[in-house]
Amino acid sequence: MSGALDGVRVLELSRYIAAPIVGKALGEMGADVIKVEDPSGGDPMRRWQSGDRPHSPQFAVYNRTKRGITLDLKSAEGKEVFLTLAATADVVLENFRPGVMDRLGLGWDVLRARNPRLVYCAISGFGEEGPLIERPAYDTVISAMSGLYSQVLDPTHPHPVGPAFSDLVAGMTATQGILAALVARASTGEGQYVDAAMLRAMIGLLAEPGSVWLDQGQATVSNTRQRRAQSYGLVSSDDLPFVVHMSVPEKFWLAVTEVFDLVALRDDPRFIDRSARHDHYAELDAVLKEAARSRTREAWFEVLATADVPHGPIHDFTTLFTDPQVEALDLVEEIDLGQGQRPLRQVGPPLRMEGTPLRTDPPAPGLGEHTDEVLAEAGIHPDRIAALRDAGIT
Repeated sequence: MSGALDGVRVLELSRYIAAPIVGKALGEMGADVIKVEDPSGGDPMRRWQSGDRPHSPQFAVYNRTKRGITLDLKSAEGKEVFLTLAATADVVLENFRPGVMDRLGLGWDVLRARNPRLVYCAISGFGEEGPLIERPAYDTVISAMSGLYSQVLDPTHPHPVGPAFSDLVAGMTATQGILAALVARASTGEGQYVDAAMLRAMIGLLAEPGSVWLDQGQATVSNTRQRRAQSYGLVSSDDLPFVVHMSVPEKFWLAVTEVFDLVALRDDPRFIDRSARHDHYAELDAVLKEAARSRTREAWFEVLATADVPHGPIHDFTTLFTDPQVEALDLVEEIDLGQGQRPLRQVGPPLRMEGTPLRTDPPAPGLGEHTDEVLAEAGIHPDRIAALRDAGIT
């Protein structure tokens, strides 16, 4: 079966996470994604923690489903080859600082003049305007500036936390923009420029707390959400962590008091209704934490499930993939690497599409692995391909 983006060609000029995860998503949907790297070493993420693999597991997962070529875009011949490829591409995706592609002579205006149907997506830290556009921007900087860290840690004792939230959210936002631009092109016949600034994407993700401040003047903090949602982190007698959620309807509160043998709390003025429980969250949290220590997690889960109370284990990655529900989602992929290597085990695509199934092959390309193949498809003569290689252009 063909993928939803079968026939769509993407040129990806990228490093690290934010843009590569976009190419990965488009490739999983069936697009022909061609990762363009510098011949001198390519994406630095290739060389992270590789172990017994040719490249790191991080590079492997963010760059599967792609073909790979090398091209020196600072050389006149390299630029000419890229312009040839872009002339028939559907999407160009890059995550350089603003202005880099223009200085190379490969910016949006140049490419659009040659290919009016092109969708051009630029992922940058701060966008195209403002006083910071020339600064380097990595995930941690954007997570801090966007307000995210104020929602997940104590700002008086700051310590960056993972995963790479801002890179990942910017990538998902860029994917959404590219898909929308391709749909619009089907009607208008014209491509467009997609500006996927990481800072904008993260603030967009935080639209709820941002809008609460803008409209009501109320600043949310790291425990605002769990107080509103009435969610609690607990530890059982066998030292296993889990969560219980009892926001609305009121039946969940009644069920929790029944299950935890805390019926008397229903008449306690501190917990008499949801508003009171919000204001006295710390007190109720302490009571529930003490009660949770009286049974094993498995025993709690049996009674919580019977009472229809939302709950679940707090997994780490040593336990996640043996959870029966996770196993039922069939999320673990084994990718054949050939040449006698053990299969590469990865998390599979986050969607399941019945009519246009997603894919995880081919595995991430070696540096320049498909250069000759892609250039030949573009009509470049074998002698010229060889000359470009000999000159270090590819």
